[in-house]
Amino acid sequence: MKKDTLYLHVGWSKTGTSAVQSQIQAQYADFLDKGILYPQSLQWPDHSHHPFALSFQGSGAYQSDMSPADALEKLRIEMEESPAPSVLLSSELSPMYFNNPRFRIFVAEHFETVKVLFTVRPQSELLLSLYNQLVKDPNIRYDASLFTLALRNIGWLNYLNHIRQWEKHVGEENLSVLPYSRRVVQDFLQAFDIEYRQDARQLSETAIINPSLPTRCLLLVQKFGRGASGNGEFAQRRDKIIALSKAIDHEHDQKILFSVAEQQAFDANFKQGNEKLIELFELPSAGLIKTDYSPINVLPEDSLSLDDLA
Repeated sequence: MKKDTLYLHVGWSKTGTSAVQSQIQAQYADFLDKGILYPQSLQWPDHSHHPFALSFQGSGAYQSDMSPADALEKLRIEMEESPAPSVLLSSELSPMYFNNPRFRIFVAEHFETVKVLFTVRPQSELLLSLYNQLVKDPNIRYDASLFTLALRNIGWLNYLNHIRQWEKHVGEENLSVLPYSRRVVQDFLQAFDIEYRQDARQLSETAIINPSLPTRCLLLVQKFGRGASGNGEFAQRRDKIIALSKAIDHEHDQKILFSVAEQQAFDANFKQGNEKLIELFELPSAGLIKTDYSPINVLPEDSLSLDDLA
């Protein structure tokens, strides 16, 4: 017997996805009460379904030890063991699953409907947050410039084009777009008619999910992280830089990482598409059209030396 709906939350990255996934897991029972299974067998420790997504397409240093067939079989088994009529998978690393014939067959056999959810934010904000993520990650240690990252991701950040690709497979009526905000977790749960419960997570889990580096430290971590011999040494250097930076006055943040003009020019590339999304999905314009810009200043690379980190 077919399940009702497969919900796919596919990103974008850096739009509160980690916090959303953590809260879904914390309110696992509430989702079950609504008839929605959040699969447990396909999660990473952060409660994302990255192993499922990566089985279809790896992402740099991150790969899955499963094939698509393995991932789908795990999903099938967990679905059969659950009475829930619907399933929710959440991974911002999701590729276009429908490009895989095995996925298309699986969906046709097991679900009546597929609905796709997107979380978005102004592209200049997402770019800076992504740069922060890649620089701080010991498994990646991104060492190119913010400009290079922008060029590499122009296509990926064109929300409208990507959403149109999903529309071809599921129809516009089965697409939802949520703008990022401080309430993105509450808004996501509300989309499923589930009340956000702050007390759902254990006390040990109430820290900020996936905290960013202090922006002013980015170039320093990038510089000194390159020479670290392993992930442990990288993390030590990163944390030491953060600690030492607290004693440096912000008047020393003289290096402009992302100027106002650069941010505005970058966002201008996507303005027309974003305005179309606002119209199609009746979104608040502030969620995608940024109007208030400030220069992003950081500490210069010579603010600390390797001796300081010893």
